[in-house]
Amino acid sequence: MKRTVKEKYEYNKRRKGMFPSGYVVGVNLYRDYPKQDKEGKDIIEATVNICHANALFGDKFCKGVMCGYRDTANERKSKTRYKR
Repeated sequence: MKRTVKEKYEYNKRRKGMFPSGYVVGVNLYRDYPKQDKEGKDIIEATVNICHANALFGDKFCKGVMCGYRDTANERKSKTRYKR
């Protein structure tokens, strides 16, 4: 059974640790991006780029950020795609 981002978000919000905290931050970054002005969007993009680089080196918090960001983006894309 595939879990929704909302279920994963609530689950990780209750947990303690670096990865769950990063997951929550990643989901919030993705959801807040459209609400930001140009400066805010630049800050979010820079944050995601830094987290991407650090996740490649094994940083658990940054891995959580990237997973939350990815899951939220994939959920949004799956809702907008044409299904046959």
